[in-house]
Amino acid sequence: MICPHCSKDLIQRQRTGRRCTYCRKEFALDPKIDGAGLHDLRIRKAVGKLSDGGRLVVTAGQLNHSLQHRGRPPQKYRGDKSVAGGLFVPGGILTLIGLGTILTPVGPWLLLPAALLIGFAIRQWTLSDVPAPDESVHSRWTEDQFRTTVLNRWRTTYGALPPGLVEDGLVPSTPPPARPAFVLLCPDRTVIAFLYANRYPERHRALLVRDLREVPAGLPLVVLHDASPQGHLLAADARAARPGLRVLDAGLSVRTVLVDQTKYTLLRDLYRPEELYLRLQRTVPELTGSQRDWFAEGWWTPLAALAPKRLLAIADRAAERITAPPTPRTAAARRPGPVRPPAAGRPETPLETRRRALAVGFMSWPEPEPDGPPGGSGGARPNGPDLGKGPA
Repeated sequence: MICPHCSKDLIQRQRTGRRCTYCRKEFALDPKIDGAGLHDLRIRKAVGKLSDGGRLVVTAGQLNHSLQHRGRPPQKYRGDKSVAGGLFVPGGILTLIGLGTILTPVGPWLLLPAALLIGFAIRQWTLSDVPAPDESVHSRWTEDQFRTTVLNRWRTTYGALPPGLVEDGLVPSTPPPARPAFVLLCPDRTVIAFLYANRYPERHRALLVRDLREVPAGLPLVVLHDASPQGHLLAADARAARPGLRVLDAGLSVRTVLVDQTKYTLLRDLYRPEELYLRLQRTVPELTGSQRDWFAEGWWTPLAALAPKRLLAIADRAAERITAPPTPRTAAARRPGPVRPPAAGRPETPLETRRRALAVGFMSWPEPEPDGPPGGSGGARPNGPDLGKGPA
């Protein structure tokens, strides 16, 4: 590792006791002791990148996510036929060249790597139909482990965390605005702490809550959530619980993640209850088959693992959209149109029930009927005969 003080390259015996043998200064993290890839220069570089060069304040939870392995697409089989083809082609070329030059000193040496490439290709091809073992993929360190391994060690060595980094649980929550413009719902404590640390409630007059039961009535609602079954269900529950009010789903969707999984931190949970997937299918019917299969395999992506600059931009854009006055075109688009009945054998979703009720009209408040003209003459109302009068 590189000494963070004198920039000397240190081998293991030159950094005994977390101290450089050249400058005799102590450092916080040793990759041999604390985990592969963990050292002071990497932490400082990561904090500088996450904070956008000091423009943002980031939390320890976001730093923890940034140190995880990113881009783990689901592997269904132990082998891959495309990899086998990629190995077989250079192996075959080397074999032909080696056989053509077998009488020269170079020929036999070319056959050895050719045999290795062809052997690996055959192995990948034969394992392409063998299912890969189901394994859970969790964060590299839990919150407590990261606090003990990194944060506490850093404070002991340097007296404080790197500039621009704060611990999630130590971010003070500002008093709620006197007249909030909207409510932002997000169950992730790391995201809420990040928004507080960057003065999001003050800039947008937003009320931040972590539970749907804490959302006050009468205010527009923004929902931020993970790309997970629980996240998509939270957005659907928020809409069902607040009919007639503006609810904006600004969370991370599974559709976005599946466009390119290598750009996201993928985690896997194999112990979700089966009822969760059944409820997801009933409540969020717009999910495609591939999206439901991805969830069924246990995969999910945390919202807090997004780049802080992108996360804040998503929250800022959601605040602008939820507080913007509705345009006439938007209001016209919200008018209920013809409602189709659900397919035979499929239960009706709460959203479909509400749309059908709005189309029937029994949920609208009745308008007062206009009174007849003075003197009791002309007793026909616009919508039908005057039933209040008896025969003359």
